[in-house]
Amino acid sequence: LGGRAYYTEFEAGDANLVDYNNQTTGVRATFGYPVNESNRLEYGVGFEHNKLSQLQAYAQIRKFWEIYAENRDDEGRVVFNNFDFTTSWIRNTLNKGVFATEGNRQQLTGKVTIPGSDLQFYKVSFDDAHYYPLDKEHNWVLLGRLKLAYGNSYGTVGDYDQTLPFFENYYAGGDQWLRGFKSNSVGPKAIYLYNDQGNNSITATDQAVGGNAMSVASFEFIVPTPFASEAYRNQLRTSVFFDIGTVWDTTFNPNDYSSCSSSCDKFYDYSDPSLYRSSAGVSLQWLSPLGPLGFSFARPIKEQPGDRNEIFNFNIGRTF
Repeated sequence: LGGRAYYTEFEAGDANLVDYNNQTTGVRATFGYPVNESNRLEYGVGFEHNKLSQLQAYAQIRKFWEIYAENRDDEGRVVFNNFDFTTSWIRNTLNKGVFATEGNRQQLTGKVTIPGSDLQFYKVSFDDAHYYPLDKEHNWVLLGRLKLAYGNSYGTVGDYDQTLPFFENYYAGGDQWLRGFKSNSVGPKAIYLYNDQGNNSITATDQAVGGNAMSVASFEFIVPTPFASEAYRNQLRTSVFFDIGTVWDTTFNPNDYSSCSSSCDKFYDYSDPSLYRSSAGVSLQWLSPLGPLGFSFARPIKEQPGDRNEIFNFNIGRTF
Protein backbone atom coordinates (compact mmCIF):
# COMPACT_ATOMS: atom_id res chain seq x y z
CA LEU A 1 0.00 0.00 0.00
CA GLY A 2 1.47 3.33 -0.99
CA GLY A 3 0.76 6.90 -1.96
CA ARG A 4 2.41 10.02 -3.25
CA ALA A 5 1.80 13.69 -3.91
CA TYR A 6 3.68 15.41 -6.72
CA TYR A 7 4.19 18.50 -8.82
CA THR A 8 5.89 18.43 -12.22
CA GLU A 9 6.59 21.04 -14.87
CA PHE A 10 7.29 19.57 -18.30
CA GLU A 11 8.85 21.66 -21.07
CA ALA A 12 8.12 19.61 -24.18
CA GLY A 13 10.51 21.60 -26.35
CA ASP A 14 13.41 20.34 -24.21
CA ALA A 15 12.37 16.74 -24.96
CA ASN A 16 12.51 16.98 -28.79
CA LEU A 17 8.73 17.55 -28.99
CA VAL A 18 6.56 20.33 -30.34
CA ASP A 19 6.76 23.11 -27.78
CA TYR A 20 4.29 23.34 -24.87
CA ASN A 21 4.39 23.54 -21.09
CA ASN A 22 2.42 21.20 -18.84
CA GLN A 23 2.21 21.88 -15.10
CA THR A 24 0.81 18.89 -13.23
CA THR A 25 -0.21 18.63 -9.60
CA GLY A 26 -1.46 15.26 -8.43
CA VAL A 27 -2.01 12.68 -5.71
CA ARG A 28 -2.08 8.92 -6.14
CA ALA A 29 -2.75 5.86 -3.97
CA THR A 30 -1.68 2.32 -4.95
CA PHE A 31 -2.36 -1.16 -3.64
CA GLY A 32 -0.67 -4.36 -4.80
CA TYR A 33 -0.32 -7.96 -3.71
CA PRO A 34 1.21 -11.22 -4.98
CA VAL A 35 -1.17 -13.84 -6.35
CA ASN A 36 1.52 -16.53 -6.24
CA GLU A 37 5.29 -16.79 -6.58
CA SER A 38 5.33 -15.42 -10.14
CA ASN A 39 2.22 -13.23 -10.49
CA ARG A 40 1.25 -9.92 -8.94
CA LEU A 41 -1.74 -7.55 -9.22
CA GLU A 42 -1.65 -3.81 -8.62
CA TYR A 43 -4.39 -1.16 -8.49
CA GLY A 44 -4.32 2.60 -8.19
CA VAL A 45 -6.51 5.69 -8.10
CA GLY A 46 -5.32 9.22 -8.73
CA PHE A 47 -6.23 12.85 -9.26
CA GLU A 48 -4.37 15.25 -11.55
CA HIS A 49 -4.73 18.98 -12.16
CA ASN A 50 -3.11 20.01 -15.47
CA LYS A 51 -2.32 23.50 -16.78
CA LEU A 52 -1.26 23.69 -20.43
CA SER A 53 0.38 26.76 -21.95
CA GLN A 54 2.50 27.84 -24.93
CA LEU A 55 0.58 25.54 -27.21
CA GLN A 56 1.49 25.76 -30.87
CA ALA A 57 -1.67 25.33 -32.91
CA TYR A 58 -0.52 22.56 -35.24
CA ALA A 59 -3.13 20.82 -37.35
CA GLN A 60 -3.42 17.60 -35.36
CA ILE A 61 -4.74 19.38 -32.24
CA ARG A 62 -7.38 21.52 -33.97
CA LYS A 63 -10.11 19.25 -32.64
CA PHE A 64 -8.59 19.39 -29.15
CA TRP A 65 -8.79 23.19 -29.24
CA GLU A 66 -12.37 23.13 -30.53
CA ILE A 67 -13.49 20.89 -27.68
CA TYR A 68 -11.62 22.47 -24.77
CA ALA A 69 -11.28 26.14 -25.74
CA GLU A 70 -13.53 27.11 -22.82
CA ASN A 71 -11.25 25.42 -20.23
CA ARG A 72 -8.94 28.46 -19.99
CA ASP A 73 -7.95 30.37 -16.89
CA ASP A 74 -7.23 34.09 -16.58
CA GLU A 75 -3.66 33.55 -17.85
CA GLY A 76 -4.79 31.80 -21.03
CA ARG A 77 -3.74 28.33 -19.87
CA VAL A 78 -5.98 25.34 -20.61
CA VAL A 79 -6.92 23.69 -17.30
CA PHE A 80 -8.13 20.13 -16.65
CA ASN A 81 -9.09 18.08 -13.60
CA ASN A 82 -9.04 14.31 -13.99
CA PHE A 83 -9.62 11.27 -11.79
CA ASP A 84 -8.23 7.96 -13.04
CA PHE A 85 -8.08 4.28 -12.20
CA THR A 86 -5.09 2.08 -13.06
CA THR A 87 -4.48 -1.65 -12.87
CA SER A 88 -1.55 -3.92 -13.70
CA TRP A 89 -0.83 -7.62 -13.95
CA ILE A 90 2.84 -8.55 -13.61
CA ARG A 91 4.36 -11.98 -14.17
CA ASN A 92 8.05 -12.36 -13.32
CA THR A 93 10.21 -15.50 -13.47
CA LEU A 94 13.58 -13.75 -13.87
CA ASN A 95 16.49 -15.25 -11.99
CA LYS A 96 17.80 -11.81 -10.94
CA GLY A 97 16.38 -8.40 -10.23
CA VAL A 98 19.22 -6.68 -12.12
CA PHE A 99 21.16 -8.09 -15.08
CA ALA A 100 18.93 -11.13 -15.38
CA THR A 101 20.19 -13.99 -17.54
CA GLU A 102 17.25 -16.41 -17.55
CA GLY A 103 13.47 -16.29 -17.32
CA ASN A 104 10.86 -13.84 -18.54
CA ARG A 105 8.72 -10.93 -17.42
CA GLN A 106 5.35 -9.69 -18.68
CA GLN A 107 3.33 -6.66 -17.62
CA LEU A 108 -0.15 -5.67 -18.77
CA THR A 109 -1.21 -2.18 -17.66
CA GLY A 110 -4.43 -0.25 -18.13
CA LYS A 111 -5.44 3.31 -17.27
CA VAL A 112 -8.85 4.96 -17.63
CA THR A 113 -10.15 8.31 -16.47
CA ILE A 114 -13.30 8.13 -14.40
CA PRO A 115 -16.51 9.46 -16.03
CA GLY A 116 -17.01 13.05 -14.96
CA SER A 117 -13.38 13.98 -15.49
CA ASP A 118 -12.67 16.84 -17.89
CA LEU A 119 -10.81 14.39 -20.15
CA GLN A 120 -12.20 10.92 -20.82
CA PHE A 121 -9.70 8.47 -22.25
CA TYR A 122 -8.11 5.07 -21.73
CA LYS A 123 -4.67 3.57 -22.35
CA VAL A 124 -3.43 -0.02 -22.36
CA SER A 125 0.09 -1.40 -22.78
CA PHE A 126 1.82 -4.77 -22.77
CA ASP A 127 5.55 -5.30 -22.06
CA ASP A 128 7.38 -8.58 -22.53
CA ALA A 129 11.02 -9.63 -22.00
CA HIS A 130 12.60 -13.09 -22.41
CA TYR A 131 16.16 -14.17 -21.51
CA TYR A 132 17.62 -17.36 -23.06
CA PRO A 133 21.08 -18.44 -21.77
CA LEU A 134 23.22 -20.26 -24.33
CA ASP A 135 25.77 -21.77 -21.93
CA LYS A 136 25.81 -23.12 -18.38
CA GLU A 137 27.66 -20.09 -17.00
CA HIS A 138 25.13 -17.68 -18.59
CA ASN A 139 27.92 -15.65 -20.20
CA TRP A 140 26.16 -15.73 -23.57
CA VAL A 141 22.47 -14.81 -23.47
CA LEU A 142 19.78 -13.92 -25.99
CA LEU A 143 17.31 -11.22 -24.93
CA GLY A 144 14.06 -10.35 -26.68
CA ARG A 145 11.86 -7.41 -25.63
CA LEU A 146 8.49 -6.20 -26.92
CA LYS A 147 6.13 -3.33 -26.13
CA LEU A 148 2.63 -2.80 -27.54
CA ALA A 149 0.54 0.22 -26.52
CA TYR A 150 -2.71 1.89 -27.54
CA GLY A 151 -4.83 4.77 -26.27
CA ASN A 152 -8.08 6.45 -27.27
CA SER A 153 -11.00 8.46 -25.91
CA TYR A 154 -14.58 7.70 -24.95
CA GLY A 155 -17.68 9.80 -24.33
CA THR A 156 -18.62 13.27 -25.57
CA VAL A 157 -18.19 16.93 -24.65
CA GLY A 158 -21.21 18.89 -25.81
CA ASP A 159 -21.55 18.21 -29.54
CA TYR A 160 -18.06 16.74 -29.85
CA ASP A 161 -16.59 13.29 -29.29
CA GLN A 162 -13.80 13.26 -26.72
CA THR A 163 -10.23 12.98 -28.04
CA LEU A 164 -7.09 11.44 -26.52
CA PRO A 165 -5.09 14.36 -25.04
CA PHE A 166 -1.99 14.99 -27.14
CA PHE A 167 0.19 15.03 -24.00
CA GLU A 168 -0.82 11.40 -23.37
CA ASN A 169 0.62 10.27 -26.74
CA TYR A 170 3.29 7.60 -27.07
CA TYR A 171 6.85 8.28 -28.26
CA ALA A 172 9.88 6.21 -29.20
CA GLY A 173 13.56 6.85 -29.70
CA GLY A 174 16.30 7.29 -27.12
CA ASP A 175 17.91 4.94 -24.64
CA GLN A 176 15.11 2.37 -24.24
CA TRP A 177 13.32 1.86 -27.57
CA LEU A 178 14.79 2.47 -31.03
CA ARG A 179 18.29 3.49 -30.04
CA GLY A 180 20.04 5.46 -32.77
CA PHE A 181 17.13 7.93 -32.89
CA LYS A 182 16.82 10.97 -30.63
CA SER A 183 14.57 10.66 -27.60
CA ASN A 184 10.84 10.95 -28.44
CA SER A 185 11.57 11.82 -32.10
CA VAL A 186 10.07 8.72 -33.75
CA GLY A 187 6.47 8.97 -34.95
CA PRO A 188 4.03 11.54 -36.35
CA LYS A 189 5.28 15.08 -36.87
CA ALA A 190 3.51 18.43 -36.49
CA ILE A 191 1.98 20.03 -39.57
CA TYR A 192 0.71 23.61 -39.75
CA LEU A 193 -2.21 24.98 -41.75
CA TYR A 194 -2.20 28.38 -43.44
CA ASN A 195 -4.16 30.16 -46.13
CA ASP A 196 -2.39 30.43 -49.50
CA GLN A 197 -4.35 32.81 -51.75
CA GLY A 198 -7.65 31.45 -50.56
CA ASN A 199 -6.52 27.81 -50.48
CA ASN A 200 -5.71 25.88 -47.34
CA SER A 201 -2.18 24.49 -47.47
CA ILE A 202 0.18 22.84 -44.99
CA THR A 203 3.77 23.15 -43.89
CA ALA A 204 5.38 19.94 -42.66
CA THR A 205 8.00 19.90 -39.87
CA ASP A 206 10.27 17.49 -38.00
CA GLN A 207 8.69 18.39 -34.63
CA ALA A 208 7.46 15.18 -33.01
CA VAL A 209 3.90 15.06 -31.66
CA GLY A 210 3.62 11.32 -30.90
CA GLY A 211 0.78 8.95 -31.65
CA ASN A 212 -1.89 6.90 -29.91
CA ALA A 213 -0.40 3.52 -30.91
CA MET A 214 3.08 2.03 -30.56
CA SER A 215 4.75 -1.25 -31.47
CA VAL A 216 8.46 -1.69 -30.71
CA ALA A 217 10.82 -4.62 -30.20
CA SER A 218 14.47 -5.21 -29.41
CA PHE A 219 16.72 -8.24 -29.91
CA GLU A 220 20.02 -8.41 -28.04
CA PHE A 221 22.93 -10.81 -27.87
CA ILE A 222 24.57 -10.42 -24.45
CA VAL A 223 28.28 -11.30 -24.51
CA PRO A 224 31.15 -11.29 -21.97
CA THR A 225 32.51 -7.76 -21.56
CA PRO A 226 35.92 -7.56 -23.25
CA PHE A 227 38.94 -6.88 -21.00
CA ALA A 228 36.78 -6.98 -17.84
CA SER A 229 38.30 -8.86 -14.91
CA GLU A 230 36.39 -11.53 -13.00
CA ALA A 231 35.84 -9.08 -10.12
CA TYR A 232 33.89 -6.66 -12.34
CA ARG A 233 32.11 -9.13 -14.59
CA ASN A 234 28.89 -9.06 -12.56
CA GLN A 235 28.82 -5.25 -12.67
CA LEU A 236 29.14 -4.89 -16.46
CA ARG A 237 26.93 -6.01 -19.32
CA THR A 238 27.81 -5.77 -23.01
CA SER A 239 25.41 -6.56 -25.83
CA VAL A 240 24.92 -6.27 -29.56
CA PHE A 241 21.37 -5.21 -30.43
CA PHE A 242 18.84 -4.73 -33.20
CA ASP A 243 15.83 -2.46 -32.54
CA ILE A 244 12.70 -2.17 -34.68
CA GLY A 245 9.30 -0.51 -34.35
CA THR A 246 7.20 2.58 -34.90
CA VAL A 247 4.60 4.97 -33.46
CA TRP A 248 1.51 5.98 -35.40
CA ASP A 249 -1.79 7.88 -35.10
CA THR A 250 -4.88 5.78 -35.90
CA THR A 251 -7.06 8.91 -36.11
CA PHE A 252 -4.93 10.71 -38.73
CA ASN A 253 -6.34 10.98 -42.28
CA PRO A 254 -3.84 12.25 -44.88
CA ASN A 255 -6.71 13.00 -47.29
CA ASP A 256 -7.70 15.89 -45.01
CA TYR A 257 -4.54 17.70 -46.15
CA SER A 258 -4.56 17.77 -49.94
CA SER A 259 -2.06 20.58 -50.52
CA CYS A 260 1.48 20.85 -49.16
CA SER A 261 3.71 23.81 -49.96
CA SER A 262 6.73 23.56 -47.64
CA SER A 263 8.98 20.73 -46.29
CA CYS A 264 6.70 18.26 -48.04
CA ASP A 265 9.34 15.53 -47.91
CA LYS A 266 8.57 15.22 -44.17
CA PHE A 267 4.85 14.72 -44.72
CA TYR A 268 3.56 11.15 -44.99
CA ASP A 269 0.68 9.00 -43.80
CA TYR A 270 1.12 9.15 -40.01
CA SER A 271 -1.62 6.53 -39.60
CA ASP A 272 0.33 3.78 -41.41
CA PRO A 273 1.83 1.27 -38.90
CA SER A 274 3.96 -0.34 -41.63
CA LEU A 275 6.29 2.69 -41.79
CA TYR A 276 8.72 1.21 -39.27
CA ARG A 277 12.19 2.24 -38.15
CA SER A 278 15.13 0.03 -37.25
CA SER A 279 18.64 0.39 -35.88
CA ALA A 280 21.60 -1.70 -34.73
CA GLY A 281 24.52 -1.12 -32.41
CA VAL A 282 26.35 -2.06 -29.21
CA SER A 283 25.46 -1.31 -25.61
CA LEU A 284 27.38 -1.25 -22.32
CA GLN A 285 25.70 -1.12 -18.90
CA TRP A 286 27.58 -0.56 -15.65
CA LEU A 287 26.30 -0.93 -12.08
CA SER A 288 28.42 1.95 -10.80
CA PRO A 289 28.57 3.30 -7.21
CA LEU A 290 26.37 6.17 -8.47
CA GLY A 291 23.75 3.79 -9.82
CA PRO A 292 23.18 2.05 -13.17
CA LEU A 293 24.84 3.77 -16.14
CA GLY A 294 24.09 2.92 -19.77
CA PHE A 295 26.02 3.71 -22.94
CA SER A 296 25.04 2.80 -26.49
CA PHE A 297 26.35 3.39 -30.00
CA ALA A 298 23.77 2.82 -32.72
CA ARG A 299 23.17 3.44 -36.40
CA PRO A 300 19.70 3.77 -37.95
CA ILE A 301 19.05 1.19 -40.65
CA LYS A 302 15.53 2.16 -41.67
CA GLU A 303 14.35 5.75 -41.26
CA GLN A 304 11.28 7.84 -42.12
CA PRO A 305 11.14 11.52 -43.14
CA GLY A 306 11.76 13.96 -40.30
CA ASP A 307 13.40 11.44 -37.94
CA ARG A 308 16.38 12.69 -35.95
CA ASN A 309 19.45 10.50 -35.46
CA GLU A 310 21.58 10.09 -32.35
CA ILE A 311 24.68 7.91 -32.67
CA PHE A 312 25.68 7.96 -28.98
CA ASN A 313 23.31 7.74 -26.02
CA PHE A 314 23.92 7.88 -22.27
CA ASN A 315 21.42 7.26 -19.47
CA ILE A 316 21.41 6.98 -15.69
CA GLY A 317 19.25 4.73 -13.55
CA ARG A 318 17.85 2.20 -16.04
CA THR A 319 18.82 -1.36 -16.94
CA PHE A 320 17.05 -3.98 -19.06
